[in-house]
Amino acid sequence: MDGHCPGCRRSTTFAVSPMNTAATWNFDRQKADSHYGVIDLTCARTGGHKVRHWLLKEEMNIQKVGQYPSFADIANDAIAPYRKLLNEKDAAEFHKAVGLAAHGVGVGSFVYLRRVFERLVYGRFDEFKEAEGWEQADFNQKKMDQKIDLLKDHLPPFMVERKRIYSILSLGLYELTEKQCLAYFDVLFQSIILILKEDEAKKEELARRAMLEKAIADFDAPPPQSA
Repeated sequence: MDGHCPGCRRSTTFAVSPMNTAATWNFDRQKADSHYGVIDLTCARTGGHKVRHWLLKEEMNIQKVGQYPSFADIANDAIAPYRKLLNEKDAAEFHKAVGLAAHGVGVGSFVYLRRVFERLVYGRFDEFKEAEGWEQADFNQKKMDQKIDLLKDHLPPFMVERKRIYSILSLGLYELTEKQCLAYFDVLFQSIILILKEDEAKKEELARRAMLEKAIADFDAPPPQSA
């Protein structure tokens, strides 16, 4: 499986071990098939970096009951390179979303992811509204999918193509259970990461374009030479 290695501090491939029976112990002596076990994910880059998962197997049910390093530690390390793309408030709220999810608070984690998503959109509107001649009042009246359509030339492609992310986050606030939010958190978390990556690339492209346009505009052709 692929994932972020907290040792290498980069994406890597992990080898997944079978359950370590030497590390298991009986959970309920009244049930023959009830015990804890350990599964290790080993980084293929070094072989020395591991992510350990503790599982409870009880009859036909398997439940993850522990992890080290924690999901929050790994996730916050994974988003560290993108903190520079967020303002201080957004970076703090992204961190809170990860922390809440790691502690089983699904609905609360959706609240903070939704706020980060919203401010990415609103921030881009504020950046380009004068150049595009957009009216604030008209923008405020639009639904989120309409706002994204308006800003499509200035937003990361994945955000434009997957506007439904916002609908899912909103659904989590009003209709989904804690369990449902937690089950879908990683998909939305990874989606925000992808949006941030594409946003960084788009900003770099716009900066290069502006630099080249200025250089071309400032070019003074040499006068023609006389024969």
